[in-house]
Amino acid sequence: MTTPETTDLRNGWNQVAAHYQALHRHSTASAHYGPWAPREEELRLLGDVRGSRILELGCGGGECCIAFARQGAQVTGLDWSEAQLDYARSQARQAQLAIHFVQGDAADLRQFAEASWEIVFSTYTFQYLADLPQTLQGCARVLVAGGLLVFSLDHPLRDCFFDATEQELSVYPARSYFDSSPLLWRFAHPGVWMQTHHHTVGEWVDLLGQAGFRLQRLLEPVPPRELLDALWPEDDARAPLRCLPQTIIFVAAKEG
Repeated sequence: MTTPETTDLRNGWNQVAAHYQALHRHSTASAHYGPWAPREEELRLLGDVRGSRILELGCGGGECCIAFARQGAQVTGLDWSEAQLDYARSQARQAQLAIHFVQGDAADLRQFAEASWEIVFSTYTFQYLADLPQTLQGCARVLVAGGLLVFSLDHPLRDCFFDATEQELSVYPARSYFDSSPLLWRFAHPGVWMQTHHHTVGEWVDLLGQAGFRLQRLLEPVPPRELLDALWPEDDARAPLRCLPQTIIFVAAKEG
């Protein structure tokens, strides 16, 4: 299989946006942490957000932004993809909510003022960012003292079972947990290549501390049974994958 040496995430997400939205159709009733985790209405990691200023990084179709705005938060959503943002703005208009959506890179938050947010939130975006120290330092800069950074991503252990040749998860480890090289993968449709970055859990904790955050909680939610049954039934050859954690969620507060 021929793989690209580099990927253009902005262009890639513009190409896959319509397919992604049709595939997932995320609800706007409550913020989500990805398909493998309970929603915010169950986890309650943010508490009462009424009146809070929330910046969502990698907002995609804007579903989480809309959920926060419905709860009375002042929300801005940032994303690479103009196509994703067009969809987000359309959804916000339909919901009759005033949400500010901006195009940009989550690793470069210089367009936002220092100490201008109480919460920075992100779902399944940080693994796409090559320069995590810069990203986390930017998050710390725009947060008020004591502000929360809450984000989810693929569990790092899951990466070990990704077979790059077959472009799917294997029942046996296909790469070392300590291999820091990027993962190249593609959407089955429309066949667009993406790149994500692997860090151990310990590395994530260290990076947060170095950026001035104090880790408050680390969650590894049990995957939903109905999704496991749909992907890897108990009588399927890949049933051992049911035993893996799929999502990790970090809740950290800015020191000071």
